[in-house]
Amino acid sequence: MSIYSETNAQFILGLNNLSAILDKAAAWAKENGKTEESLLTASLAEDMYPLVRQVQITTDMAKRAIARLAGVDAPVMEDNETTIAQLQARINATAEFMKGITDAQLDGDDERPIVVMAREHELRFTARNYVYKFATPNFYFHFTTAYDILRQAGVPLGKRDFVGPIF
Repeated sequence: MSIYSETNAQFILGLNNLSAILDKAAAWAKENGKTEESLLTASLAEDMYPLVRQVQITTDMAKRAIARLAGVDAPVMEDNETTIAQLQARINATAEFMKGITDAQLDGDDERPIVVMAREHELRFTARNYVYKFATPNFYFHFTTAYDILRQAGVPLGKRDFVGPIF
């Protein structure tokens, strides 16, 4: 298996763990008289995105990275989720898209160019640098931030929730 297939597998695992974390958050909110909205709009700092956007970006990073590496178009999602159930559907749709990408589609030259449009300019990478310096760090930054927002809100999460099942 290539590093790109392994990246796909790691992102799918991360999405599954994020889904489980959101399930735990929804149950906690219900048990503690909190609204989903209060969780979805919470952020770590005033200048950071709220939970809902962190989840959206996590899924976007995963699906776009794998699509770019496979040379296919990523599914477009509207960023209009307002409930945990809708975020769960987004995570599921992203993981299903990624599961449909074969190892053969991801196999390729480490030096092949990957171009990412960022706000006002293009970012140019080799495939290897794209995975190591952009896609993976961004995926885990937004996943971790979503976890941290929920943890800060009081949801009883621990390392096992983030890492997921080991066996």
